[in-house]
Amino acid sequence: MDGHKPKIGLLLLSAEWFQQIGATQGSFAHLSGFIESDALRIRSIMEPHFQIVGGEVLVSRQQVVETVRHFLLEEVEGVVVCNITWGEDRLLIDAVEHLKGTPLLLWCYTPFERLPESMNMNDLLRSSGAVGAVQASAPLKRLGLNPIFTVGSCSSKRAIADILCFGRAAKVIRDLKSLRIGVLPYRCDQMTGTYVDEFRLKKELGPELVYISVNEYKEACDEISTEQVLDFITYLRNKYRVRQDIRDLDLSRSARASLGLAAITAQRGLGALALEDVSPELHRVIGLRPCLVRPGLAEDFVVSMEADVCGAISLWVLRAFTGHPAMYSEIFTFDENDNSVLIGHAGFHDIQLANSSSEIYIEPDGEYLEMEPEACWMRFRVKPGPVTLLSIFCDVEKFKLVFAEGESISGGPKLLGPPYTCVRLKRPVGDFLENCLRTGMTQHWGLVHGDVINEVVALGRLLDLQTVSV
Repeated sequence: MDGHKPKIGLLLLSAEWFQQIGATQGSFAHLSGFIESDALRIRSIMEPHFQIVGGEVLVSRQQVVETVRHFLLEEVEGVVVCNITWGEDRLLIDAVEHLKGTPLLLWCYTPFERLPESMNMNDLLRSSGAVGAVQASAPLKRLGLNPIFTVGSCSSKRAIADILCFGRAAKVIRDLKSLRIGVLPYRCDQMTGTYVDEFRLKKELGPELVYISVNEYKEACDEISTEQVLDFITYLRNKYRVRQDIRDLDLSRSARASLGLAAITAQRGLGALALEDVSPELHRVIGLRPCLVRPGLAEDFVVSMEADVCGAISLWVLRAFTGHPAMYSEIFTFDENDNSVLIGHAGFHDIQLANSSSEIYIEPDGEYLEMEPEACWMRFRVKPGPVTLLSIFCDVEKFKLVFAEGESISGGPKLLGPPYTCVRLKRPVGDFLENCLRTGMTQHWGLVHGDVINEVVALGRLLDLQTVSV
């Protein structure tokens, strides 16, 4: 999630046959020039969004193999295949045999936004890419490949949107393969739906799990200096409202736990952490769960609670697509009249989700009020705006992506408890919940501001996962 443009290979295919029949001279003397100008336009619409590798018009198998080798050397994150005209399907077959599973988008392309009133043979050959794309779809299917498809000219909003979604999804897939997810300390026995097969996880999605003991976490907390803790407490008291009866001693314990959590993720090189925040061992050794955050503390990693590995991936994916903080949550309850759900979760959250710092309130951890009265959490309502909900679930046969869309709505303090928001759904809440029950899934969701449904669908398609809209 370093913010760089996706590196995309551009494979523009034409036909060797055109040369064989002399369609480069005489009445066809201008055809190659038309095709090159079309290629230039294709590159020009993609370059603002991607690091483009390749993009020359290829007509021979040797050219294709050399170009694909260059793609591999450059470590492209995905390849856009465009039959800029009709071409022999063996060109694409050679390409995919060398690409070794690199994500593909097959573009059914036309150079014309609107067909000319009268077309000559130059026009026909120039606009014959649709023939090549449909022809290529058969061998792709026989080879068991699962590309993204799009249709249209360079002026097509659909085609441009599909290509952008593909590029973002391809980058996320590449980054997932190097993602390290910490599990602290182990799975949550209270919620078997969050269990994950880590071998399937590595094979189907890419991340690696790293197990961290409570003792290692405690050592990281103990290494936090008194100065760091005092600086954190000072910031919290200056920036947020703190309940009057909370002592600095109470804040110091919670602050040290949060600083230790950030330290252990940095030490282990983690991009995500699945924290078993209700673990009896964690509470016995640490004395509480970490819930206090300040800017900069949670920007390099995401945290799910209840050891939910797939929940951590949902958060990571949503943040990768949007660049915005994502919230770990579950649906507490619902309001049929308002067509909304009350959604949130206790735990460690990026406070950039809050509407403003003035609305953040530090108080005792409401769930552990009797057992750990000195523990603190942050209460706030998530800022309003369109949101995407994503739940990744380890199903019986394959992982599946479950998604929904709605709007985080504004209002007063609806819930005197953990961080939350009210989301008004796009579809009837009764249908939404029934679809969730029929799908069979965990209760947890990642929530992010923005609409990235198309990117999520592209991700599922490229990874050959089941995608379910609820």
